[in-house]
Amino acid sequence: MKGCFVRGCAGLLLVVCAPFAAAQVNALPSLPHLLVKGEATRDVVPDRFTVSITLSALDMQPEVARERVQTNLGALLDGLKSGGAIPDSIDASTFSVQPEHDYESQKRVYRGIRATRALRVTFPNAEATRAFLAKLPAGEDVQLGSIEPTFSGEAALRGELKAEAMRQTRDTAALLATSYGARLGTLYSVSDVAPSFAYGIQAGQWPSSRSGASPPPAASPGVAFDRIQVSGSRITPESLSVGTVAIAEHLYAIFLLAD
Repeated sequence: MKGCFVRGCAGLLLVVCAPFAAAQVNALPSLPHLLVKGEATRDVVPDRFTVSITLSALDMQPEVARERVQTNLGALLDGLKSGGAIPDSIDASTFSVQPEHDYESQKRVYRGIRATRALRVTFPNAEATRAFLAKLPAGEDVQLGSIEPTFSGEAALRGELKAEAMRQTRDTAALLATSYGARLGTLYSVSDVAPSFAYGIQAGQWPSSRSGASPPPAASPGVAFDRIQVSGSRITPESLSVGTVAIAEHLYAIFLLAD
């Protein structure tokens, strides 16, 4: 797949039946067995960007505040219709209306009614996102919240990664059984949730393909990111740099050992 870099590894643990097996948090078979982990990861270049925007207005009259928010939202929606956004991705929340107060000289002062709506919209590429940001009238009433990069082919890619992780668990289990002079039996269970053991190894503590590697360098433009956090109008179209995101699948399989 274009723009993808493949990595994979398999963690392993040889488990034989023990007196405390029944006390383990996740039930394991009482017969001798192998528990293996399969992992597959790919770094992909995101091709979609979801922008979150908060529209709000403060006024002594609730209807005035609501009208200001609705006017700003209408202007944004009109621009999105011809701005390259994915039509089905436009999602505007219902109104949230609540009183707002402040403190002056240690006294609570009523400021009015704050009306708020949230807008989320996804663009098919970085260029369309930059064009939208360049025209966004960001300010007190229209605040840019975050830009979340995603990959349109994620569902299909996760299916490929699961299949790769499955092959790893089978190959690793067969290699272990042969190395210890045992015969691999049938598959007992498989899950994408790591078991938790009474004897110390907890879910989430399995070695991964990145264990033992040097810490990653500090993030910089064009480096992998999961989300861009912004406040107000401080982000500029030029600051939206496309890096990579990591998509991973993990499987934990238990194989019985044959007699």
